[in-house]
Amino acid sequence: MTSRRKELLGYADPLVVHPGGTVEIKVSSEEAQYNATVVRLLHGDDNPNGPGFKFEEIDSPSNGNYQGHHQDIYLGSYISVPNAPALDAIKSFTIQTWIQPTVPNLGHNQAIAGRWDGSRGYGLFVDKNGRLAFRSSQSDNVNGSLFIEIPLNAGTWYFVVVSYDETNQTASIKQRVAAGWSGPEAAYDASSIVATSDPSGLDFLIAAGCDGRGTIPKPTECFNGKIEGPRLYRRVLSVDEIDALAAGAAPGSIPGLVAAWDFAATEPSSEIIADVSDSGLDGIAVNYPMRGLTGHSWDASSLSRVNAPDQYGAIHFHDDDLVDARWDTDFNIKVPEDLRTGYYAVRLLTNEETDYVPFFVSPLPKQAKAPIAFLAPTNTYLAYANGRFLTSGDFDIELLGDLEIEMDPYDLYLMEHNELGASVYDLHSDGSGIAYSSYLRPIVDMRPTHKNGATKGPRHYPADLYAINFLEEKGFDYDVITDEDIHFHGHELLDQYRVVITGSHPEYWTSSMLDALEEYLADTGRLMYLGGNGFYWVTAFDPERPNIIEIRRGFAGTRTWQSHPGELELASTGEIGGIWRHVGRAPNSLVGIGFAGQGHDSTAIGYRRTAESHNPRAAFIFEGIDDNETIGEFGLILGGAASDEIDRADLALGTPSHALVIATSAGQHSDSYLVCAEDIAVTTHAIGGTTNPNVRADMVYLETGTNGAVFSVGSINWLSALPYSGYDNNVSRITENVLREFLER
Repeated sequence: MTSRRKELLGYADPLVVHPGGTVEIKVSSEEAQYNATVVRLLHGDDNPNGPGFKFEEIDSPSNGNYQGHHQDIYLGSYISVPNAPALDAIKSFTIQTWIQPTVPNLGHNQAIAGRWDGSRGYGLFVDKNGRLAFRSSQSDNVNGSLFIEIPLNAGTWYFVVVSYDETNQTASIKQRVAAGWSGPEAAYDASSIVATSDPSGLDFLIAAGCDGRGTIPKPTECFNGKIEGPRLYRRVLSVDEIDALAAGAAPGSIPGLVAAWDFAATEPSSEIIADVSDSGLDGIAVNYPMRGLTGHSWDASSLSRVNAPDQYGAIHFHDDDLVDARWDTDFNIKVPEDLRTGYYAVRLLTNEETDYVPFFVSPLPKQAKAPIAFLAPTNTYLAYANGRFLTSGDFDIELLGDLEIEMDPYDLYLMEHNELGASVYDLHSDGSGIAYSSYLRPIVDMRPTHKNGATKGPRHYPADLYAINFLEEKGFDYDVITDEDIHFHGHELLDQYRVVITGSHPEYWTSSMLDALEEYLADTGRLMYLGGNGFYWVTAFDPERPNIIEIRRGFAGTRTWQSHPGELELASTGEIGGIWRHVGRAPNSLVGIGFAGQGHDSTAIGYRRTAESHNPRAAFIFEGIDDNETIGEFGLILGGAASDEIDRADLALGTPSHALVIATSAGQHSDSYLVCAEDIAVTTHAIGGTTNPNVRADMVYLETGTNGAVFSVGSINWLSALPYSGYDNNVSRITENVLREFLER
């Protein structure tokens, strides 16, 4: 498929900046020159039934023309141990480790460990035919100077060793099945006379080779799978010594130890890989491989690395890991102290292309400028960033509705550029789930004009601009805050506001964020939850790098992949991953509703008022609304406000007994709408909207704390109905009624 876009992409660092701060803009362009202008975004959807794409240009010293240049992105995670005299002094050596390859027969080499830059050095590899191999730069056979005939099996743990005797130039390799039932045929050896070149000056690398000739080292021949406990010795070990290591002997008990990298010796969130020998040859983890995972000795007796750290010493490496594109900065933007908060972008223009590089300006605690805070769900934006699941074949989203997929030009570009990484809904190239996402890369679906292929309209980032323009059109004074702000500043930030408004899909929440919102509502805080499937996935920020979020899918919940047994704990925090409902913090207890189901079809679905809507407590919500009026049977996405992912009230899941269900879409959904997976205890055919009463969006109102309150709508597409008919509609009116009441209390 031919891309409809030429290269013009950028990203901002940081994504969230405060007045007075600085944001770096990094751009890659095929054109020799591009123009950059800072803009504040007001509305993204160009649907003719709405107000159209709206922004305002911001006067900035950064506006102007810049020289275009291409910037590379290198995928793949690995460990780099910087060169040191202790490494250069080695002539004869033994490298020993455990490996669990996930795709051994890839048709190209995968590096396990060694000092290898493609032109000189040596290393232990899985070769292109899936065999354990020793390679050196002076080998007659560049695909493997020495290899074992029997290929490795995917998913099997192996104890592997290479020894090299510099005196007689003899290399030997060994592989042993490390766990499970195995006979004598599970042990193989090979040896040969092999010459090696001088590796002086090269780093010692684990899980990759490296082409270090450019300004940014390029990982090559990246390994896919788990590696545990690499050790390096300055001599050839005997068979008895090797057998002792295989049986679990301490690496220091064998003479000649140069380095022993214990992947469980430091916090899994750290990029430091500890050398537990006396050499101090600590490594650096590049591109954030998955840490804190079950190793070769895991026996299922413990499901926590806290209780059995020796069984959780593995790292899973992937050839497509990415957390930092490491682009050069083209220019900086100094944010004025008096610049209002909001959704901002740098508009990039060439003769043929336009791009909008997003960033957010948000206030710090005690710097609020307005009584309303719109909460931009930046964790959701990162979770879905560069999602490929519509086209990858891993998940058939067309089964959720009767609409054909229509790809946005940005997504067509994404399909041709694997180097941009993927979302946490996607799978790595080896079939394992992606658990991390970062904003330090271009994110093509975090653009104001992007349209989702399944709904044929804005979703997430561009959809939340519906709320921004509503606030502008109605004349409300508001700040924009982000998930990152709440996580790091807590209720102290929220307490500045009379009302907090969510975006359309606030799905990915950290425990700190939930704590902050609970404290806010326990006092006098008022929340307008104007979305669906919110407060759903247990999420964490990396404690050292806020550009990275982490999730684990667990074994339940509505998901596109699931975790491996024993691997639910987040590396970042040690918390159990999965959905908040399954760790005792169902969103129903916080906002009255929780995820119920999802679907996409051409039916326009709205809400019908319930008897509880006539309760005097809810009278202010329906001022100007007729008793029999269907609410939101219109909208710019999927034709109705109660569509896409939807939430319901449920006392069994924690919905407060005093909560009022004031409107519902019950009985209107087709069988394109399916109940959420976590509600299916027993296999049944009654999972669609026509047969399962749980498939519905409920509108709920409840009071909290001293004078707090929550208004929840239970649908991702509520916001898309706001601008319909020039904001003269019942969705807009109800939203305005609630907001004005919450402000005046």
